[in-house]
Order: sequence, then C-alpha cells, then structure tokens
Amino acid sequence: MELPVFFPNFQNKGEYSLHLLDIHRQLHFCLYRTAEIRKSDQEFMSYSDIRKGLSVSKVTLSKWLSQCISFIYSSKNKPLTTPVKAHSTRAIATSAAFQARLPLDNICAAATWAKTSYLYYSLQSRFGL
Repeated sequence: MELPVFFPNFQNKGEYSLHLLDIHRQLHFCLYRTAEIRKSDQEFMSYSDIRKGLSVSKVTLSKWLSQCISFIYSSKNKPLTTPVKAHSTRAIATSAAFQARLPLDNICAAATWAKTSYLYYSLQSRFGL
C-alpha cells in the first residue's frame, strides 16, 4: 500500500502544520525514538514496565484507537452517534472530512479508496447501513 505524503514541500504555516501530521514522517520519527527499547519489528509496542518494547495485541491496539476517538469527541463536546470500535475508524475519519467539506478526491486518496468505497462508508456511518 502506498500512502500519500502531506505537503513534502510546504509553502506556508498551514501546510507546515499538515506536514507535521504526515504518516511517513511520524513513522520514521517513532522508529528512531524507540530504537533502543524496541524488542519487536511491529509498529506498535507496549510502554508498560513488564512488556516494554514488545508488540501489543490487536485487542490492546483496538482499545487504544477507540479510547482516543472517544476522548477527541468528548474534548470537543461532540456526541458520538454510535459506539466507537476500531473497525469504524475509517468511516468516522472520512465522514468527518466530508462534513468539513474537503474535496472528495482528497478524502478518497487519503483513505486509499475508490469513490464507490467512500460512498459505502459514508452511508454506513450516517445511517447505520
């Protein structure tokens, strides 16, 4: 899978802020910062004393994602229409981008989807299909 790079040659402060969110940049930074304690080749690892540097389970990762999304909605005083599950993250992200009136082509490219896939996830998140 190839992910798009956000503003590799940024021109202003706004583009620079988005550049800082770039997944390529963040992965390289995280791998560099955790190299000394890393005991696994997995991207996500435990930070607890007992399992420090070991990979985390799918259940733990799912819990982290769900808690993060719930926290963000709560901090913005926005209600969640359905319970958050790790599987629903794409639907939530693309629906939020769509509601922010971002261009459909950009949303689909960032999610690495065809437009027809986006339509399904949009309808699923809005109407529970």
